[in-house]
Order: sequence, then C-alpha cells, then structure tokens
Amino acid sequence: MHRDGCQSLITQTARKQHHSMTVGMTSSGKQALTKKTEEPAKRISRTGTWRISLVYIAAAALMVLAAIYFKTRGPGHFKPPELTPLRAPKLTSLPELKDPQYEDKMLWGSYRSGLYFGMRTRTPKSLLSGLMWFNPDSVDTLRGQRVRHAASQDDELSTYGWVRHDGESYGRQVLVDGEYNMTLQMVKHFGEESGTGGDWAVRILVSRAVLTQAQIAKGTRPGSSKRVSLVMYLGDEEAPRTPWRVLPQGEPEDLKEGSMLVTGGNKAVGTWSFHTVQSASAGKKAGRLDYLALPDEPQYQYLLHIKELMMGIMYERLERNPSSDKFRLYLPNGATTGSNIGLFQVTVSMPATVDFVFLSHQKGVDPLLADPSSRVEELSGAKLTALLQRHEQQFDSRFDKSFLSSGPGAPALDEETQEVAKAALSNLLGSMGYFYGTSQVRLRPPSAGGSSVHNYWDAPLYSAVPSRSFFPRGFLWDEGFHQLLVQRWNARMSRDVIAHWLDLMNTHGWIPREQILGKEAAQRVPAEFVVQDPSHANPPSLFLPIMNMARQLQRAAASQDADLPEVQQFLRQAWPRLEAWYRWFNTTQAGPVPTSYRWHGRNSTTNLELNPKTLTSGLDDYPRASHPTDQERHLDLRCWMALASEAMAIIGEALGLPAHTTEPYRSTADTLRNIPLLASLHLDPGSGQYRDYGLHTEDVVLQRRNYNLEGKMQEMTVRVVGTPPTYQLVPCFGYVSLFPLLMRLLPPSSEELGRQLELLRDPQLLWTPFGIRSLSPTCSLYKKYNTAHDPPYWRGQIWININYLALTALDHYRSQEGPWAASAQQAYEELRTAVLSNVVAEYKGRGYLYEQYDDASGRGVSSHPFTGWTALVALMAAGK
Repeated sequence: MHRDGCQSLITQTARKQHHSMTVGMTSSGKQALTKKTEEPAKRISRTGTWRISLVYIAAAALMVLAAIYFKTRGPGHFKPPELTPLRAPKLTSLPELKDPQYEDKMLWGSYRSGLYFGMRTRTPKSLLSGLMWFNPDSVDTLRGQRVRHAASQDDELSTYGWVRHDGESYGRQVLVDGEYNMTLQMVKHFGEESGTGGDWAVRILVSRAVLTQAQIAKGTRPGSSKRVSLVMYLGDEEAPRTPWRVLPQGEPEDLKEGSMLVTGGNKAVGTWSFHTVQSASAGKKAGRLDYLALPDEPQYQYLLHIKELMMGIMYERLERNPSSDKFRLYLPNGATTGSNIGLFQVTVSMPATVDFVFLSHQKGVDPLLADPSSRVEELSGAKLTALLQRHEQQFDSRFDKSFLSSGPGAPALDEETQEVAKAALSNLLGSMGYFYGTSQVRLRPPSAGGSSVHNYWDAPLYSAVPSRSFFPRGFLWDEGFHQLLVQRWNARMSRDVIAHWLDLMNTHGWIPREQILGKEAAQRVPAEFVVQDPSHANPPSLFLPIMNMARQLQRAAASQDADLPEVQQFLRQAWPRLEAWYRWFNTTQAGPVPTSYRWHGRNSTTNLELNPKTLTSGLDDYPRASHPTDQERHLDLRCWMALASEAMAIIGEALGLPAHTTEPYRSTADTLRNIPLLASLHLDPGSGQYRDYGLHTEDVVLQRRNYNLEGKMQEMTVRVVGTPPTYQLVPCFGYVSLFPLLMRLLPPSSEELGRQLELLRDPQLLWTPFGIRSLSPTCSLYKKYNTAHDPPYWRGQIWININYLALTALDHYRSQEGPWAASAQQAYEELRTAVLSNVVAEYKGRGYLYEQYDDASGRGVSSHPFTGWTALVALMAAGK
C-alpha cells in the first residue's frame, strides 16, 4: 500500500485546520502570579507582638476549623443555593443502577445522539468512536463539504433512522444518502475473554441507491459513484492509560483477511484493540486502507472538529502529493507519538460489506501476544451475520410481547403499522445519549448589571433526545413523554434515565429545563438557549411515568411483577426530591390569586414579537395574553399542578407514608379538581371554553417601520398595538383549553365533560382528519408568524404528544360509567385511526417521523427525524 504520510505533514496541517473550523477556537494561556513582600515599617513592642501573636493564633484556629467544615460539608456548601445540589440521596446510587453487571452491560452504547452513528462509554471522559463517509473521487466532496458525520437536515438524506434498536445491545439503521444506500448494524457481545464493557461490532453494507419512481418522474439521473470511503475513528478524551499502537501488525495486504488497526488502554475499559474486515465486495479486489493518528490538542479541540480536521488534511495531502490526474481523497498514512485520535479510511467499490470490531481485553492481556483473531472471527463475516439475525429475532419477539396484546378488545395492527411502531420505538432508544458537563445558570436578571452567568455543578445525564438532527440534547418536559414509552420496553432503563434527571435538582428543588452538557452538545446550540434561569419552570411531565410506577405498586397484591422491589426502592429514595420539586413549583410558580399559577420567563418589554413567547410552558409561541404581567393566570400550569398533586398523593399512599404526609397533596389535588373554582378562574361562560387570563388585546400586528439606529435608518419588523389591552380571558381556543380534559379533571358524569367533548370534536375548531391541531382557525393568531423570521410553531400544527394525552384521557372516560362513555369511545377510535394512519403514511412515503404535522394536509413538517415524543405512536398502535 502506498505510504506517503510523514509526521511533519500530520502535525503541521492539523494545526492549520483550526483557522477554518466552523466553530472558533482560542488558545489557552496562563497568567503569571507575583507576590509582593514588605518589611515591617517599625519595631513592634513585646506587648504588641504578643497581641498580634494571639490574633494570628486565633486566625489560624479559625482557618483550621473552616478547612474541616469545608471538607466535611463539601465545596458546594459555599455556593449559592441555586448552584448547590439538593442534600438528598442520589437516585443514580441505587443498588440496581450500581450493580456491576448492569454497569458493565450499559458501559458502551450508541450514546452520541447528534451523529449518524457514534459509540461512547458512560464515563465523564469517554473513549468514543464515530463514522464518516464520502465520495473519494469527487471534487464536490471538498467544494460542497459533502462528508457525512453529524446528523443534519441540511444533508437532505432521503431517510435515516433506526428500524431496530433495543437500547442496550443491538441496532439496525437504514440510511439513503443520494447515490449511497447504507445499512448499518451494531451489536455488543460478552464472551469469556471479554474485558470491561464487553466487545462490539459494526457492520456497514453499502450499495448504489436505486432510483424511486418519483425520482425517475422528476428526471433524476442515476449516480456515477462507484466507490465510497468509510471512515471510522476512535478518540480518547483523557490521556490513554497505555500508548496507542497504530497498525501494530503492519499494513494489511488484503482487507478481506482483516487488519488490527490500533490498540490502546483506557481507564474505564482497560486494554482494547480495534479491527476491520472487508466481508464482501463487488469484485476480487479488496478495499484500500488509509489512516491518520495524532494527539488531540486542547487549544485546537480536534475531536470536536474531526470532520474539518480530516478534510483539511486530505486537501493538504492532495496539494502536496498529486498522485495522478485523477482526483482522489485519502488520509496521509501516518501516526504521531502520543496519539489519542485515530482515523481509519476504508475505500471500497460498491456493493461492499465492511465490519469493524472493538475488543476489550482482560487485565494483563496484550492483544499482540494473545492473538485475538478467533474473537475477531466471531464478530465478523458469516458468524456476525448469524449473531445479528439472532438479535433481530429477539427484538421482534420482545416487541410483540411488550406491545401487541392478544386479549379481547386488543387492536389489530397491519404489518405496515407494526413496522412503523418498531421504527418509532427504535429511533427513541437508538437516540438515547450520555452527556457529562455543567449547565450555565443566570443568578440574577441582566438588568442588575455585571456578570450573571455561573456554572452549575458537573454532572452526568443519561437521556433520550427529541431529534438527532435538531435537538440532540436533553429537554425536561420532553423526557416525561419519552419515558412513557421506554418504561414499557425496559423499566430499569427508564428508572436510570429518570434518576439522572432528578439528580440534577438543586437545593431549591429546581431542575434546568434544557440540558446542554459537554462541549459536543454545546457546539450545536444557539447562544440564546444556553443559559438557564432558576426561576423558569418546565411542565413536570416526569410525574406521568413516575405515577405509573406508583400505580404499579398499588396493584402489587394481584401482580407477579419481578420489578416491584426495585420500583418501591426507587420511589422511596426519590420521595425527598419529588417533595422538593413539587414545593418549588407550588411556591415559585404560584399565581396572583389563590389556586392560580403563572409561567415565568415571558418578555414584557419586547416589541419584536407579535405575542411574547412562553418557552417555559413547552408550548413556546402558543398565544397567551398579549402584554405579559405578573397578574396572568395560566390554565395549563394549573392543570399540571393538579396532576403533580395527585401523583404525590398516589406515590405517598403507595409507599405507605403516614396520612399527615400524603393528605396535603390529596387535599390540594381535590381543590384543583374543583370545577366551580376552576370555572371562576378560567371558564368563558359564553363559549364554554377554558382560557388563560391576562392583560390582552386582539388589536396587534407586525409592521415594517424605519428606525434611526446610530445615525443610520434601518427597517425593522415590530409589533404595533391598536386598541389598548385590558385584563380579560384570552379569546383563543387550542391545546391549553383542553388541559382540564387532558388531565382528567372533569367528573365522568358531569355536563362539563360532555361540553368539552363536543368542543374537542368540532371540525371548525381543533378536530381534523389527521389529529387534533394546536390552535383553532378562529383564533386571531392561527398560523401567524411571531416575528418576521419566526414561523408558527404551536399555532395550528398537530403535535403527537398532546394527541397522545387526548387519547389517554378519552380511554379513561370511555371506561367510566356515565352519560359520555359512548361519545368518548367514538372519539377515541376516530382520533387513534386518524393519527396513526397519517403518521404511518408519511413515514412510508417520506422516510421520517416528524416533529409536527400540518393540520390542512397531514404533511410532516419541521425537524426530522423527530425521535422524541412522536415515537408515542408505538403506544397508540398498541392501544396503551
């Protein structure tokens, strides 16, 4: 194999790349500290010396006492309470989550949510891997930055996503990228010779994509690519325990025979080795291997910008060493001493199959001396094929058992709907990430002056994410919906996720609503969303899966559930945190009148938004009072607090806590369920609709106006108010109006329930052939932009999480005795059919689950693939 790399080329060109990377990097510096000493200005008398000595002794004693106090109470004690962890037992320290076998099984996973594919360990400093691919023979690869790595809608893949993933050991993903049709399978394996975390293998099958009839009709021509480069890289975020050895057995003559790419040692994993085998190819000729290994440098952060680094080095090599008239992109084949990043480029003619194998080794084993070829054989070629098939069958059997009921009344599912349900579940499980870092928290309003942003504490987070391409990080209220699905598939995994979230609670009981932990997560978040405010809430949706656990305990007498002891232990240890969380909500978010509540965080001074957003509610631009004040009453938050109160009462009762502990929660739940009281605060008698209350006018528009800014006239889009606002119920009907129904606050036999069911099913309001839309066309802000560049979000589109809440409410009311059971039954069946048929059709026709669906056409819109709460269609399909 041609070897044209050298160490100087690697290091020099690598350092150049930081100038062209998409995210700027600055060199770190050190400041020299100097000390000044002074000689005494005059002699001190014996008495003065004695007195000063006493002062010194007392001061020294105080310092010793302070040091002891500091050591025993911990450094967090001296931080503001907003930055101090709650003093309660950590849920992540529960025996079931600290079980060595469980930790070993979960150490490795596809936890790099923002990539098309990446593996990492569940450790603060991770050993990690990632995949890139590109056409090595096209100049467009460089001109158009057409190297795939981080999942992005801008790449315009026809489809990508997990069609099978069990969240632990196995996954299969299908990706169609222009001319490339790829299937990627991942499997973990624990053998007799495996070390910590076990072994894993990745198989990539790549072929030329076949044009669809729609593409042919549009005049799309078949692609000309015959080859593809697959780049699998490894990186160690901490200094390797043992030096890396790159191609320790030399460059392979034939990739079909396999190659040991690199060996190393890691604190968490121990000794490891990484291998590749070309299992199949288009012809007799084997693929080509090129490589690069170098040390990461903090000032350049190569791991964070691995794609840009690789492209820059390949371009530099191309300029220095043009091998022929043909354009070729290859790595320079070289390794630098002290490397902790390795890139391995396998270039093959299509169709081809390439296997990558990671082996962990037991303590004291040297991979070069132990000859791991038999272990590589077990995880490549025909034996890997058989192993993958077994895991695929196990997934399907487990899915059928968990989601497809066979009892009376169980919904019949066609094969197409089952496949979409499996893909929905798999996309959620396959996108679960592990993050480590600190949140940024604002302790006081910016108007107070000075720096107000501080670090929270360093912490891990194991969590699902809403979208790999757009939101590859944790969101608090999304996670409550995610775990409704995860807990049905794997209850311990779900408790693990919820434990991580609740452990992020501070002394006051607040949890940052958006988790941006670690540099990899932060580099994909706009600056305006990074800093969290400890006065801002997010819907306490985690009470939904937690309440399911409590009901599981209540059914214990008739249950044979093996998880019950762990559930009870989890809830008992979670109780102090749940109490603190509830108390924080009930005090900081309390409204201006008794039993009212108000979301904080609305901007009362802006004139740039048609209706200032309420990001804290989770419903972002859903219309609220036009002029934010502290006199607002938010209906949805009041209903969330009714749910939280009911949940706390159920949890306490299920744990057998004394009545004086549970009764206040039960009493508050009953008060918030009081229909006359609810009506006095939020019901419009004329329309029968529940509404928010606040300072409001309907007479607002966005207009273009000219302003003199620093001597220059600039045109801006601003809000213009006509009729002055008055305090009133906000005349908008939408998702917020449904919350008394969604949270099941209405008595089954009440006239109020019948009226709300009638409003729900009115096609002039929210009911559509594709599901329940977020805002009625009768609302003045229906489908209106909120700024010149901020399109409608919760202003008419169909969202699956709220439709799921509607289905569970209808399912509840159809099973209750009362005059509205039949109406609820009909609405349930029609809504379930409408949502499922549309989501399935969109997935089969366009290759994705979407964040939202258009209420007029049913077409999927906004971010995709949306691997978060849209996956609830799996529960809808199962009738759960």
